[in-house]
Amino acid sequence: MAGVRLIIQFTADSAEQADKEIEAMKQRCLKAQQENGCVQFEVFRSQLRPEHYALLEHWTSEEALEEHRKGGTGGSNPSIKREREHYEYQAAG
Repeated sequence: MAGVRLIIQFTADSAEQADKEIEAMKQRCLKAQQENGCVQFEVFRSQLRPEHYALLEHWTSEEALEEHRKGGTGGSNPSIKREREHYEYQAAG
């Protein structure tokens, strides 16, 4: 399936801080999964480094992602480091 993928990697100062942030993201994930064009919106955590976690997003199009962004529900904790990767791709076949 063609679309847009985002990988946002987070690094918290501690595993405990990551626990709180991940818990706070649950409702955001459930809400985003109901939006038009959302294929995936989930948080995954490193088993080796528990202060590291990632948000994986998959949208059917850049337009669907832009509609999601208008909701302005992104996290804003300045003590959490973020790295964002943004990919547009076409399915092989």
